[in-house]
Amino acid sequence: MTRQTILLDRASLEPLLDLGDCIQAVEEAFRAHGEGRVAPPGLLHAEAPRGEFHVKAGVMDMGQPYFAIKINGGFFRNRADFGMPNIQGLVLLCDATHGYPLALMDSKAITVKRTGAATAVAAKYLARPDSRVATICGCGTQGAIQLEALLKLFPLAKVHAHSRTAESMERFARDCQQRFGVAAAAAPDLAAALVSCLI
Repeated sequence: MTRQTILLDRASLEPLLDLGDCIQAVEEAFRAHGEGRVAPPGLLHAEAPRGEFHVKAGVMDMGQPYFAIKINGGFFRNRADFGMPNIQGLVLLCDATHGYPLALMDSKAITVKRTGAATAVAAKYLARPDSRVATICGCGTQGAIQLEALLKLFPLAKVHAHSRTAESMERFARDCQQRFGVAAAAAPDLAAALVSCLI
């Protein structure tokens, strides 16, 4: 049988990852892990002179068994020093019946959406289903995807944006209103913002 490994760069992969589908997949993976239907994932960490590498791998049966491994480098001065992303890596997906490599993919879009999906799944079980206010702590890429994921499950009407700088809070609040149509404001006082979410 002729086989071919699919190669997907970031631009090709991004439109294939529907966030709602990612939330469902992450919830099912958590459930399978909690019920003991999948083995604990394998983890490896290696230090590098200017950063680090981490490796995460696991097998999951989805009607047929698949193996996935993610290798990411975290070099947090890359953007400033080289004009490169701080985090870069690849995901390899294999058929776990015989080991054939099915796809080699850029890891960024998968990592971003998986992290946002995990936030949504946690909130689904821990927050009130009618929650209308959220505080986003950290106004970068992950803050944006976590808000987008929460909006898939909750009727949010107001967002407090907290970060280390006034500039990033204000930018995030503007982006929220433009992109999602949700009222948003900078929240320099994190404690007050969190209390407002409980009311």
